[in-house]
Amino acid sequence: MECRRASRGNARLEHAEGPSAWAEGPSVDAVVDLIHLCSENSTTVVSRPVVDMHEHNHDLMQPIDALPAPRRWTRLSLADRARVVERYETGEASTSLAAELGVAKSTILAILREANVVVRRQSLTSQQVSEAAALYESGCSLSQIAAKTMLKQDTIRPALKRAGVQLRPPTGG
Repeated sequence: MECRRASRGNARLEHAEGPSAWAEGPSVDAVVDLIHLCSENSTTVVSRPVVDMHEHNHDLMQPIDALPAPRRWTRLSLADRARVVERYETGEASTSLAAELGVAKSTILAILREANVVVRRQSLTSQQVSEAAALYESGCSLSQIAAKTMLKQDTIRPALKRAGVQLRPPTGG
């Protein structure tokens, strides 16, 4: 398989056994090789997941509607950063600030830590506490609840205590 430039600069991939070898379409590896060989060592916008989506699609020029949108990077100005700190210190939640500014919650938390602001513990919503309590009362352990709810045991235990759930003695496993 090799990549050659045609007269108008178009890349062409040729299979060692000739064009009939691709009667069922090129393999994913062949497409990856094409991208690599014809990229002239430049960054390409075609990623492995995009190539994988085309694996069973023999018409590689057919558009795919499921392509992810390119990630938009939002850089907050110094004034925005100062407002984040001010609003957080007045009691606004980091998640609402992140949603409003179009950034990740981790970005807000990094700004707060950079400004030496003590970050409040994130409490569970009443729905999360109810779900955890129901799971615990049905016999699930704190570890199992943590795995099912994607929360930490150290967050679940005090929330259940505050909700009045009688905790079983630890099994010590």
